Amino acid sequence: MTPLPLELTKRIQMEATENDAFYSRKSEDSLDLSALHYGHAEMLDWSLKRMPSLKGARILDVGVGDGYSSVIMARAGALVTGIDVSDVALQRAAELAKRNKVRVELRQMPGEDLGFETQSFDAILSVSAFHHMDHKRAASEFARVLRPGGRLVMIDPLVSNPPAWLYRKLGHFFSREATSEERPLRVRDLAVLRQNFHKVTWTGMFLFSVALFGVDRICHASPRVQALTAAVFKAVSPLDKTLLRLPILPRIAWKIAVVAER
Repeated sequence: MTPLPLELTKRIQMEATENDAFYSRKSEDSLDLSALHYGHAEMLDWSLKRMPSLKGARILDVGVGDGYSSVIMARAGALVTGIDVSDVALQRAAELAKRNKVRVELRQMPGEDLGFETQSFDAILSVSAFHHMDHKRAASEFARVLRPGGRLVMIDPLVSNPPAWLYRKLGHFFSREATSEERPLRVRDLAVLRQNFHKVTWTGMFLFSVALFGVDRICHASPRVQALTAAVFKAVSPLDKTLLRLPILPRIAWKIAVVAER
């Protein structure tokens, strides 16, 4: 692949710097699989059910963050390589892997410029990472490193969810954590995946429940508040899933969940 343009290189460097600052503020106590936020747990559950059999599979985890997904897959027997642009995130992921006594190969690199041989992986997992990237280059790289028949499973925020849109607009009042270059997806952005994968399907994820996540963030993840919203989520989530089977509504969900077949 051609070298990254200077503008994109600068953008990736800014993402790395901003994410380093974000992860540096996080407590070591949060490196605990049992403390995984119920929304994150729901996304990982959905994603892992759509991955190939993990035992012995070569998996690329794009945008590992704290490393929860990488560690969970490694515990299930996958051969996991995790990447992130943030060195601090990778340090946290390494610590989580150590605490859980699993091996995860961790490397600092962007999704737009993967330093792996063609057809290196059986599957790719990307949770809340693609919307930080140059879509065209990342989609091409994902397809390149997947073997024929490989699968990309991806979840990202949608721009068209009304409560999330409002929260993004007013987030500066609530110390919202976001990088300056991230751009929530539109459904039409999946066109770049269809240019590289023979089959792309998607669904919406989280509708009314997005309000609960907003309350958690506004209250700075207060344990009492989160315990309450987690309980309410158990009741609201089935309703969300039912409504998101209807036409139109998936387009205004908070997240878009994608499966792309190589």
